[in-house]
Amino acid sequence: MSIWNRRARLLAFFAVACSIGLSALHADNDGVLTGVVKDNTGAPVVGAFVKIKNDARKLTFMVISQAQGKYSIDRLPYGKYTVQGIGGEVESKWTSVVDVAASKPGAADVALDTQRAPALAPAWPFELPGGGGGEAAMVRPGAAKPTLPDGAGKAIVEAKCLTCHDVARTINARADKARWTRIIEDMRGYAQGSSFAEDLTDAEEKVLFDYVSENFSNRGNAGRATPVPDVNARLPRRLMTGAEMRYVAVEFEMPDIKAEPHEVTVDTDGNGWITERVGGKLGKLHPKTYQYTVVNPPPVKTKTVRLNGIWAGPNNKIWFVDGGPSRRWLSLDSKSMEFTTYNLPKTKSGQVSGNTMRTHPNGTVWMNAIGTNTVWRLDPKTRQFDSWEVPTGVKLGRSASPYGIAIDGAGYVWVMLNAVNKMGRVHPVTGHIDEYDIPVPNSFPRKAGFDAHGDIWVGLHGAGKLMKIDHKTTKFTVFSPPTEDSGVYAASVDHKNDIVWIAQQHVDKIASFDPKTEKFVEYPLAQAEEDHRRLEVDQNNPKRIWWSGNLTGRIGYIELLD
Repeated sequence: MSIWNRRARLLAFFAVACSIGLSALHADNDGVLTGVVKDNTGAPVVGAFVKIKNDARKLTFMVISQAQGKYSIDRLPYGKYTVQGIGGEVESKWTSVVDVAASKPGAADVALDTQRAPALAPAWPFELPGGGGGEAAMVRPGAAKPTLPDGAGKAIVEAKCLTCHDVARTINARADKARWTRIIEDMRGYAQGSSFAEDLTDAEEKVLFDYVSENFSNRGNAGRATPVPDVNARLPRRLMTGAEMRYVAVEFEMPDIKAEPHEVTVDTDGNGWITERVGGKLGKLHPKTYQYTVVNPPPVKTKTVRLNGIWAGPNNKIWFVDGGPSRRWLSLDSKSMEFTTYNLPKTKSGQVSGNTMRTHPNGTVWMNAIGTNTVWRLDPKTRQFDSWEVPTGVKLGRSASPYGIAIDGAGYVWVMLNAVNKMGRVHPVTGHIDEYDIPVPNSFPRKAGFDAHGDIWVGLHGAGKLMKIDHKTTKFTVFSPPTEDSGVYAASVDHKNDIVWIAQQHVDKIASFDPKTEKFVEYPLAQAEEDHRRLEVDQNNPKRIWWSGNLTGRIGYIELLD
């Protein structure tokens, strides 16, 4: 049976962008590749993983072998592929190159005859198990109170950095010398937009650079705490069965793997959009042709354009934030390709950035400013910005780290306060914030979605669990996925079928959860350490779930098969 139902489709290509990938949008993506997975005795293997790679196009596909060990994939771009099988404790070597062309369907059998590398324990990418990654490492119970090392630059950090950032965020900002140069340049740019921050002098800049580059540099091994793992180290050590056999995983490696595509959203045509935190560009991947297009936002005078939160709102508008010194929110009409820019007023820190934006049914746009303990609202009609500080953060004298956002059926804006184990509920008109304790210790809530009933579903990253919030009663209910410590980072809900999807960042899986049966199904991704922090269901095709891999520079989706 064909993996995808073939449908001819013509797309208009917009001229404002630079394209990477296929030379034509529909002419060369009808390739077919089939084969059989066998064990070392020649017997067929059912439920094995099969990877199909096209290095020239930076594409990896993964399917599961079916009855008689057969696998099949169609709608491939024409070109050269290699194939590998993985099942249980063994795997095959990569096959020699297989040509896939219009008149020449490809065929490649694989034999599972090689012992696999050891399994990789659940963990934040590049880190040891239990570290938590990101902000979590600094706020876990028992973590040592962060302090600045002695040195000539310590007083400068205390006087001019900690007015906008707490000690933990400063210490956690590991970078090489080139990046520290850029960070300090940006800091001086942010100071120009601050209502109270004081700029560095040139002499202070030199002392500060020497101090931070000496004390907060990247670790060895490209900044990793662990060796680079085998790419198959997170694939399960058993054969797949039942519903978990019926999917395909698709992965695209971006041209710049250091671009940090933290966020992903889906437009009305089913295209996946990402923001580059480092590259400062928008990227769009077409799910049928694998055409990848880069779009430049309107230019600014500042050196750094740091795109972050992104959301596909009504009327074909793609909303996103430029968290660089230019301090702007933008929308892009995905049909006309016209940008609209909203410049923020001066703020305490000189910047407003975050990785979660959402549109409200009343037409306003919301975003959490993680580092500055603030929830922001924009009214596009009046271009008016409003903001409110999180009460617990004010009380503690540090950011409560407002992270994800979801809007419930009553119009309240829920924010995940991931540094204080709480949820905040914001009144959409007054901005008043009520706070609720999460009934799981060290939960570290990250990102959330809403279902068709208006209830909220939250990824509890630290606890590795999924939490439901009944928006009428504010009752919290917690569910545990089959894999422990899976790092449930984000949740997105299929509104048509009432299925909740979660990103399991620690174990490189995406899972579905059926609230009616309270059953999970887990679908492994193709490689270890994908770092998929965000995912989103395509509501027009809810069998397809998109993800973006921040540290790995990869994006993709899984698609359920009939």
